Amino acid sequence: MNFSELGLGIELAALTLAGVSILMLVLHRCLVVRRRRLLHGNIEQLQVLRGLLADLQCHRGLSTGLLSGDKRLRQDVTSTCDRLDRSIRYAQTLDGSHAERWQSITRQWQAVRNVHGRDLAVNLMAHNKIIGDTIFLIEDIYAERDLCADSAELGYLVCIWREVVQTAEWSGQARALGTGIAATRSSSVDQRVRLRFLHQKIGELSDLAFEHLEQGFADTHKLSACREAVKGFLASLESELLSTDRPSIEAKQYFDQATGAINQLFGLVDCALLDLKRIHGA
Repeated sequence: MNFSELGLGIELAALTLAGVSILMLVLHRCLVVRRRRLLHGNIEQLQVLRGLLADLQCHRGLSTGLLSGDKRLRQDVTSTCDRLDRSIRYAQTLDGSHAERWQSITRQWQAVRNVHGRDLAVNLMAHNKIIGDTIFLIEDIYAERDLCADSAELGYLVCIWREVVQTAEWSGQARALGTGIAATRSSSVDQRVRLRFLHQKIGELSDLAFEHLEQGFADTHKLSACREAVKGFLASLESELLSTDRPSIEAKQYFDQATGAINQLFGLVDCALLDLKRIHGA
């Protein structure tokens, strides 16, 4: 091999290496873009599910009060229903790997949205099922991607999607059951036993959540306000419903008191979503 042939071989090898490097760079960039798109998609789904969960819980409580005899709640049921319809329609436009789960939630919503003439126990069970499935989907979407991005700043998120969301659900169940009791102005032994159980679970899980969040949640004022709201709700539950079998509190008044605590819990979820968007540039 002469020098010209050797030089040509070196040039070809260099060109090949450069081509491979460029190809690897392009592939890497494509993977980064795809990963970012999937992360942003999951964050968007979590955002939609947060609103969906809050409104489904609200619809459960209001419809329980309506079916228990408080006709003044009818307009609130209708407006909540309209919000849920919009959320469901928007959810159907989202891309992701959970299409079947979303379709199941959509079918369940169509089955529970019209509460006219429905049996009270059936209504509660149907709402509990769709809300449980919504919470499971939240947990699965969160676990699907590394949303924490190895960031110590986001280490508190696990507590948000587990303890905080579940505390909101226990509170939502107590709101629904209590609203029905307030509407009928009477409660059975079984209902009070169930309420006592919910009271205990809300207290235990919220204490655990607040203890964890004290270590990593930046907005201490919001955390303190949430703690006080939950504490006030538990006190109201004790004094207004658990201490008597003939409650005098109005259904709407009790519903609003419970909603104040639940909204504070979802406010912590909103902070988590804002942190996710900021860290991931969503």
